[in-house]
Amino acid sequence: MTNFKIKNYRNSILSPFISDFIRLKKGLGFKAERIETGLWAFDTWAHNKGNREIALPKDLVEEWCAKRQNETVITWCARKNHLRQLSTHLYNLGYDAYIPPHHQVRRETIVPYIYTDAELEAIFNATNILMQQRSHPCYCLFSVPALIRMLAGTGIRLGEAVDLLDRDVDLENNVLTLRNTKNGTERLVPISESLSEVCKQYRQYKSLLPYIHTDTFFVKLNGTKCTNESFGHWWSQILKIAGIPHLGKQRGPRIHDLRHTFCVKTLARLSREGKDLYYVMPILSMYIGHLSLKATDKYVRLTSEMFPELLSQTDSICTYIYPDFKRL
Repeated sequence: MTNFKIKNYRNSILSPFISDFIRLKKGLGFKAERIETGLWAFDTWAHNKGNREIALPKDLVEEWCAKRQNETVITWCARKNHLRQLSTHLYNLGYDAYIPPHHQVRRETIVPYIYTDAELEAIFNATNILMQQRSHPCYCLFSVPALIRMLAGTGIRLGEAVDLLDRDVDLENNVLTLRNTKNGTERLVPISESLSEVCKQYRQYKSLLPYIHTDTFFVKLNGTKCTNESFGHWWSQILKIAGIPHLGKQRGPRIHDLRHTFCVKTLARLSREGKDLYYVMPILSMYIGHLSLKATDKYVRLTSEMFPELLSQTDSICTYIYPDFKRL
């Protein structure tokens, strides 16, 4: 069986074109980590298959694009579409490159889970009593209580929190600077006094660690950077302790639902305070890192479902911004 994990050569005949294509993608503002990994893996594979020409013949492309054993449909389609982009790039440069057909996966609709105030309180309490079954410095439990409170109190994405640099957590002015965001644009996120106090306590305990090997704000006990995947196990434990049952596939509750909950509760609170949602929505959209108001529309719908008394107010605004909006 072919080994796809061997070291990348990056000196094949296609390597310069892959480098130029990735540089082009990044120059246009795209995050290219996944496609970069995929294309370098293809480069190594094609070189080992004996490809020594600036071309992507159909048989070579189709062999790479064939679905592998135990490979998920989403991973397969992503790998296939990565090569499709490179093939299109080479074709536009005048080289013989077969462009495989585009394959798009219809993802299942994810139903956001909105936590109640009681559930949020139970989640916070659960983070305080989490215990490691065995001591290991590679666990990220050290950062869990502060990180969960930050996600719930700001609505930022897990990846944005994990990538926060220590210097970007300004606790004198109570503001976060997010640099590595989903849409590639930096933004400032003000935080509350209570969350600032949590971060100060975390930073104080962090200063007692013997070694720090990263400049990120959230670290493991061994002083290395936390990863998104590090929190999966602990989130399951938190829900179990908090007594929040899992509702099944695509229904969560997920850690990302803390973001949904923040947005819905923020809209509801501001509406009750008499704020004009026509002005509030663009501010919330910028705060949570959406590129357009349309992306924030789902939170208006969720708010209307959970708080029917606000429906008439949100309807009057959404019919102006989104003519297709209908009463749910």
